[in-house]
Amino acid sequence: MRQPSAWEREAAEVAREVTRRAAWRLDILEWVILTVAAGLAITGGALLAWLVAGPSGLSFRLVWLTTSMLLFVVPGTFAIIRFTTGERTRRRESKGVQEELNG
Repeated sequence: MRQPSAWEREAAEVAREVTRRAAWRLDILEWVILTVAAGLAITGGALLAWLVAGPSGLSFRLVWLTTSMLLFVVPGTFAIIRFTTGERTRRRESKGVQEELNG
């Protein structure tokens, strides 16, 4: 097996750097989206607590905490379930394609 040329090594290094930067940017974007989702859940929970706690006589803080958690956890749970089922499907499909290629 031959050694890669200087041009190939340089191209591989540039590709690694671009990939590293893209992964870092995606990590930052993930944290931004998570922060915005948490902020929306807290704000939505406060709004719901304001609407529910007054007429019902329940504690505003308790209702706020409960609704905020529900607004954050329930959609997050659905997203995680959807992601994992999609990942399983992709793995099964790629395993089937691999078996076809090998078989």
